[in-house]
Amino acid sequence: MTDNRVLLTENFHPLLTEKLSGLGYVCDSRPGITYQEVMDSISSYTGIIVATRIEVDHRLIDAGTNLKFIARAGSGLDRIDVSHARTKGIAVLSSPEGNANAVAEHAVGLLLTMLHNITRSAFETRQGLWLVEKNRVHELEGKTIAIIGYGNTGRAFARKLFPFNMKVLAFDKYLSNYSDDFAMETPMERIYDEAEIVSFHIPLTAETKSMVNHEYMQPFSHPARLINTSRGKIINHRDLLSCIQSGKVIEAACDVYENEDFQNQTKTERMIFDQLVETGKVIFTPHVAGKSFEAGAKHAIVLTEKIGMLK
Repeated sequence: MTDNRVLLTENFHPLLTEKLSGLGYVCDSRPGITYQEVMDSISSYTGIIVATRIEVDHRLIDAGTNLKFIARAGSGLDRIDVSHARTKGIAVLSSPEGNANAVAEHAVGLLLTMLHNITRSAFETRQGLWLVEKNRVHELEGKTIAIIGYGNTGRAFARKLFPFNMKVLAFDKYLSNYSDDFAMETPMERIYDEAEIVSFHIPLTAETKSMVNHEYMQPFSHPARLINTSRGKIINHRDLLSCIQSGKVIEAACDVYENEDFQNQTKTERMIFDQLVETGKVIFTPHVAGKSFEAGAKHAIVLTEKIGMLK
């Protein structure tokens, strides 16, 4: 019987299973399941819940002859063939609301780390170097920051910035009339002229892949600082390196990278990563912004509410 079976492909928060059971679903939790194992068994399920490890491509979707929904515990849908799923009448769900707060807090942390030289000065001090002049800080107050993408995480980030008395501009190609108490809807032309810091909160799509490159940075009137907590592939990291070397980008802070599978990076990918680190002007964290201890439960609540609405 497939009408009420759901495949969980990761170790999700226990609340997810609890709430799905309350909706009448039988949950099969198989963390570590391989793509081929999913292929072999997917026809037995009415739903599948994934993170980023398993790609739900057209082959897997075609094999899921009884699927009613595909759910992503998180915000990005770039590992799911959404359009193909919808042609099959399969609902595609995600829970960007679940970790928006966590990502926003991390973005604030990266912003403070950059402008207050926290990582560098902490490392130097541990080595017995007391370098005050080299590590003088820049205050956030009065700075102009642009938020690219004003969805769940972009809005959450703007709210976090409110106490810092910054000028917060926002651009979202797919929204209109979205100014609020925390950010001002702004055309890119004004952002090019005014932004000192740019933070990206956009999904990875064919349109946004390698969007941030030489051409993207060229119109900015003065050197900028960049923050990326969305997807690594929206930035062309070779071009980022070049922009840092030329002074077009002052520094960057990224929670994501083009190829995060460090064991399987190409020599070129690893070389570019190493060179970015060696500039001393890039802070990397290991795609951890949205992975707070609290986010798991939030994802469970959001997803089960959306799944419940399908019944």
